[in-house]
Amino acid sequence: MSKLVKSRVLMEEAEKDLEHGSYNKAVSASYFATRLLVEHLIRGLKTSKDDKIANALQRRLEERIGEERARDIKERYLKLFMRRKIADHKPYLFSKDEAEWTVLEAKRLMEEIMEALSPR
Repeated sequence: MSKLVKSRVLMEEAEKDLEHGSYNKAVSASYFATRLLVEHLIRGLKTSKDDKIANALQRRLEERIGEERARDIKERYLKLFMRRKIADHKPYLFSKDEAEWTVLEAKRLMEEIMEALSPR
């Protein structure tokens, strides 16, 4: 299975998790959907570290959409990552509103990244 297919499946699962009240799972799945999309679009990544992936994303985006927008997308990506870490590792439960925002933000981010990095 390709990373792109897995990314789409994870986003569908995040949306189902919202419907079922599994808010922490929705937060985590939406981050990983975004990460797999980035890994698919940036071929040859030599790291699995989230912050390094974010740096690679910013560099690649700067080539296409400029420094300011690239920095904004990187910061939003890292915010999703931080939420994922909280959902998976901290004694905190995401609310419905927080999870819905996270899934929506991941979808928006994925669209922006796909638009910027897809082959022309």
